[in-house]
Amino acid sequence: MTVEGLGHRLSAIRRQEKLSQEEMAERLHVSRSAYQYYERGERDLPGSLLLKVFQEFEADPLWVLEGDVEPGLTRREREMARAYRKVGMAVEHRIKERGLSVPDEKKWDAIDFLFAEFLIQDPLNTIKNAPDTQRVDRILGLVA
Repeated sequence: MTVEGLGHRLSAIRRQEKLSQEEMAERLHVSRSAYQYYERGERDLPGSLLLKVFQEFEADPLWVLEGDVEPGLTRREREMARAYRKVGMAVEHRIKERGLSVPDEKKWDAIDFLFAEFLIQDPLNTIKNAPDTQRVDRILGLVA
């Protein structure tokens, strides 16, 4: 069973990059005919090729597979917002626990820094837990 709309999303990536099907196939290290099967939705996209699409074009794998599943935020955007919220709440919690006085601008600098750090460590954004308190404390120590 092929993923509905996947071919259209591959085509959108290719057109955005201004590539022919031949050039896209070369970038993905597959034959042109194999790529055409994927773009026409006649063949499932293997996980290794999905990873290659992510690496080559920085295309969100969830979007490639699912598209925009509902109006408004995409699934990836919702996950990113949740992750950002976790980082923000961890920083707020540590400020209150330690009785720190941190100006709003500095607090947001700390949140942004920690979130960027999480994205580097976890590029597919599978953040399950808030950052550890020691790391939050070190960053707050720098900005407080």
